[in-house]
Amino acid sequence: MKRLLKWLGGAVAILVIAAVGVFFFAPGTIVALTQSQAASWAGLTARTVTIDGYDVNYFEGGDGPTLLMLHGMADDRHSFVGTAGELTGDYRVILPDLQGHGDNVPDPDLDYSIAGQRAFVESFVAALDLDTFFLAGNSMGGHISAAFTLAHPDQVDRLILVNAPGLVVDDTVVYGGFGAPITTHDAFDALMQRVLYNPPSVPGPVKNYLIDTTNHRMEFINGLAQSVRGGAEHDLSDRIETLAVPTLVLWGAEDMVVPMGVAEAYADRIPDAELVLLPEAGHSPQIEAPVRVANAIRDFLSGR
Repeated sequence: MKRLLKWLGGAVAILVIAAVGVFFFAPGTIVALTQSQAASWAGLTARTVTIDGYDVNYFEGGDGPTLLMLHGMADDRHSFVGTAGELTGDYRVILPDLQGHGDNVPDPDLDYSIAGQRAFVESFVAALDLDTFFLAGNSMGGHISAAFTLAHPDQVDRLILVNAPGLVVDDTVVYGGFGAPITTHDAFDALMQRVLYNPPSVPGPVKNYLIDTTNHRMEFINGLAQSVRGGAEHDLSDRIETLAVPTLVLWGAEDMVVPMGVAEAYADRIPDAELVLLPEAGHSPQIEAPVRVANAIRDFLSGR
């Protein structure tokens, strides 16, 4: 018995040492495992579809009417996982990585303007043989969703815009990119504070990993932002009044990225739109308030 207890004690010690080693020397593993577990809890399965030789990664789960959800710039399909987990009991939820994002290759030859990304969504929808569906998007994903709905109102039953740019109402530069590489924890914290109203505490080793990951993609994100600013469908103001689909403008009220005037313009100029504000939530409310976002979406889609 003593020998067994000694062996168990040694095994536990080895596991603890291994866990500490992973935490300090391989924090990316922790991030990947956490994301994988969250997707599993949400009832989502990772899938891939190839479109014209380009592999597109996405999550899918749940049963019922289809709800397609698009993430924002520099984000990926994991952005909506928390919200999706609240909705897979009632809807078939699909979360794709947009081109160049997440696990999709950032091919420099692709068109990253809003018009180009709309065309990408058109190809994705066709590849999955989606006929009509609900469409939601946060930030750039909402901008793309609005552009898609203007082009294909017959395919979108209802539209949800979550802190979405797409209407130029003042001189605010929404698609500014990330600028210079992040060199300090304080700079990383400032970036998170700009996106989230109440950013979670991130351990140092994980923060270093996220900084390295962000810096690795910095050139791509800055180039993408420039493509959006200078590309087609950057400003939908001249057509937004023609959007003939019931629309929920869902807005984290503490957004520091997209001005509140954009939310108000969407609500005022889309004929059948309603504005719902989420207090104590920033630019990406689906990340920090996933249940509240899911409840607002469910109420809207069910007509309540």
